[in-house]
Amino acid sequence: MWAIFKKEVSVFFLTPFGYIFIGMFLLLSGIVFSFYNLAGSRADILGMLGVMNFVSIVIFPVLTMKLLAEEKKMATDQLLFTAPVKISSIILGKYLAAFFVFLVALAATGIFVVFILIYGKTSTGAIVGSYLGFLLLGAAYIAICLFASSLTENQVTSALAGFGFLFGFMLMGLLSNSIPSEFLKGIVKWLSILNKYEEFTNGILKISPLVYYLSFAFLFVFFTIRVVENRQSKREG
Repeated sequence: MWAIFKKEVSVFFLTPFGYIFIGMFLLLSGIVFSFYNLAGSRADILGMLGVMNFVSIVIFPVLTMKLLAEEKKMATDQLLFTAPVKISSIILGKYLAAFFVFLVALAATGIFVVFILIYGKTSTGAIVGSYLGFLLLGAAYIAICLFASSLTENQVTSALAGFGFLFGFMLMGLLSNSIPSEFLKGIVKWLSILNKYEEFTNGILKISPLVYYLSFAFLFVFFTIRVVENRQSKREG
């Protein structure tokens, strides 16, 4: 798994994809910080990360679009998945590599926090909670987009599918109030991926949102493994 992780991380930084993602992430967060914090004279990180919650559905598919789709298109997945390495280890290695690139991009926004702490008064707990929540949200986003990448061999289709999945999960929260059935409303709210994020912004760590996002990430990584395993078994059959 770690060999795959190192390979994928090096690929991210030897090709434009890693830099495109980090550049887009920092550009968008910088624009939001300039308008919300600097122009708006607000001393919190909630606005920047709050907006990034929504716009990230566009840039996370870029991060994962080639992880599996490109392997399938170039037929290198046959060599990779027949190697003496478990498919689960390969998928986990690719997932962790994408998560690492996201972690680098998120860590770079720490410069904004430094400005806030120097020139404003804010709650450290709220900042830590917001970053932890966004980190977990990103982990779930990456898992969903990785699953989308496993469904196709075209990078653009992979990115569009990833965007569609993320937008769908986000849309559920907006549509939940219009559902008359309380039972169905509860299910849709649970599936709304942004619903649990607000619990982190208060600076109080709770187990339920932590488990929620980790479970979301685990499930979609598992789904990805199953898709790849089924495709491989069909080839061998």
